[in-house]
Amino acid sequence: MNEKFSKQEIENLLKNSTEKIVSESKDIVDEFGNTHNVDEITNQAEKSIKKKYPKVNFRWSEFEIARAKKIAKKLGLPYQTYLKSLLKQGMDNDENRLKSM
Repeated sequence: MNEKFSKQEIENLLKNSTEKIVSESKDIVDEFGNTHNVDEITNQAEKSIKKKYPKVNFRWSEFEIARAKKIAKKLGLPYQTYLKSLLKQGMDNDENRLKSM
């Protein structure tokens, strides 16, 4: 979920939280007295998200991209979804073919 909060909303959330900010540092103290570094927690969360959805890049001609977009539009799909479905189908076919060898 990608909710965006205003500065005021964040301040209100922090005021109503059971956690307290320790001076001006990036540390918070939870209700059990444990200190946690906010930057470290944020970095771990971002790394976890990136691991789930790595980016894939490849070079393709403008003609092939335009062709994919045209076909996807006729199918009522976003072109990236269309391309992912084609790749998945191709991998499934190859995987099944290789199992029978």
